[in-house]
Amino acid sequence: SSIAASIDRGAGVLSWAGGRPKGRAAGAAVSMLPLGGLRASREQTTFFGEAEVCIDSEEILQPFFLCEPPEQVRLFIFLFCVSVACGLVTHHSSAARYYSWFAQAEIAPNQHRGLAYNACKAYGIIPIPRLSVTGFHLAGSSLLATLLLSCHTGLAPRFFLFASFGLYFLYFGQLFCESKHGGHGSLLMPSVFLLLALSGGPQSTPWSLVFIKIFLGIIYFAGALSKLVVSLFFRQRWCGSTMQAYLFDAMWSRPSKSALVRNLQRFLVTHWWACSFLALSGLAFELSFLPVCLFGGHVGGALAALVALSFHLGVDALQGLDFKPFWCPVFWAFLPDLQALVGGITPGPEEAWAAIMAKGFEEEPCRWIFSALYLVAQVIVSLGFMDVREGKESLPLTCCPMFAVPRNMFGDEIRGGVMTDNDLRNGGFIDMAYNFSPWHSVMPVLEEDLTQVPGRFIVWVDTTTVHPLVEHLFRPEAQGKEMLLAANFDVPIALRARLEEYMKHLADCSAEDWAQPAKVTEALVLQEQCLRLFNEGGSVAVGKALRPALLTAASGAAEGDSPLHSLLTWSGLLPTKG
Repeated sequence: SSIAASIDRGAGVLSWAGGRPKGRAAGAAVSMLPLGGLRASREQTTFFGEAEVCIDSEEILQPFFLCEPPEQVRLFIFLFCVSVACGLVTHHSSAARYYSWFAQAEIAPNQHRGLAYNACKAYGIIPIPRLSVTGFHLAGSSLLATLLLSCHTGLAPRFFLFASFGLYFLYFGQLFCESKHGGHGSLLMPSVFLLLALSGGPQSTPWSLVFIKIFLGIIYFAGALSKLVVSLFFRQRWCGSTMQAYLFDAMWSRPSKSALVRNLQRFLVTHWWACSFLALSGLAFELSFLPVCLFGGHVGGALAALVALSFHLGVDALQGLDFKPFWCPVFWAFLPDLQALVGGITPGPEEAWAAIMAKGFEEEPCRWIFSALYLVAQVIVSLGFMDVREGKESLPLTCCPMFAVPRNMFGDEIRGGVMTDNDLRNGGFIDMAYNFSPWHSVMPVLEEDLTQVPGRFIVWVDTTTVHPLVEHLFRPEAQGKEMLLAANFDVPIALRARLEEYMKHLADCSAEDWAQPAKVTEALVLQEQCLRLFNEGGSVAVGKALRPALLTAASGAAEGDSPLHSLLTWSGLLPTKG
């Protein structure tokens, strides 16, 4: 009812043309607005009474937290926070199951907390504390509460947005290597919270939404720029072979349950032109998102948002990387553009983004400048490629270098893969698709510790050829090896033989063979045989260390540990050994 009441007040919610009432002088310092709920005035403070609230005053603390954002921003806050809250509720049970295991696991990643798979400190400076399981649940519940309370305009929404900003790091910092909440999929949230908390007053223009759109566009542009610059350093084109390699990776570690998706994946990897089209169209989308938003008017904004949403849905279907719960809610910022487009509204000059930003600076220069400085920080991180410079990460500010390394699985590069019976497309599991292998130099899950990983897991890699730019990612003794393989179960001889045949097939091919359907089909057949053999046999080995690292993978059932005992230990009902 509070949202409905605020929507009914003043001009239409979906109009970009903000502005103050005619009776108010431009730049006036004080606006008096009757509100229900928590009340305050310059003379007195009353709770849940009828009083007038001093908004946009020169006083900083009290009026700032009680000041309502503009109506259009209030609508976005409601839609964004409710969408994120739904994502938290939907995936919290799997996150809780994961953290109950992870917090007790004696593996290297458990010694760290942070953002993305490298456990980065907040903005590269502030360490994120390690929470107990109870503390983790408390952080998640608090984040959910602050998200919902920020939707109520009578309960100091800015305060709860700032609280959500801080709680984000506490909650998501515990899940940096989890398959749903980890990685880059949630990194946009804290920046949106902060920019919303700094938005203007109730009669201001919605300039904070323009900042959010520009911020989003800079991230996409930085992702494209990372691909282009990194390909120059590798002296290799970022083209269809890269898309093909990453699709193969997903078919290993994140196989889809949908026959339609699997058939589409097979079609794409066996047709070089289809892979090239996807790669180049994705690059074009990232490069053009920002200019289309800024200079395309309502049509450009709506089109950019729809294309971006389609992009993330496609990535989710083809690669199993889900950005829907914690990234895609930002596209609610483009709802006014879609509404204007559907309604056939022609935007006036005062609705242009430059006019909105200029008027916003005139209305609230202090908050505007803080927002602009945050945007400048994002630009510096993007142009400085901080994510790919060791020790320079400043997450959640990011240049978004995902898939920036050019690939050709038939050429001279590191080859490998991961198979697991854990569904990495859903939450609740440690994501070791590209990190934490026994041979990584940072936070490796050693072979003797793999038995602690729930479910069956097997990883293999050929490090015969390691590019100098990525050799620091692998331990020195792991480089120059033809076939490194580790697992937490007894690997059937037939499966190991097929994996070796698959790796030999790739090694015998030339770099140009990525575009040869016959060569790709042969690799695809071998992959399907490996997946079939993996799904047919092998049980998890618990309690017995594997043979020395870098040599092979072999494991047996733990002496004295029955399958029931192993299941109870894994589920947390019995304590782990050691």
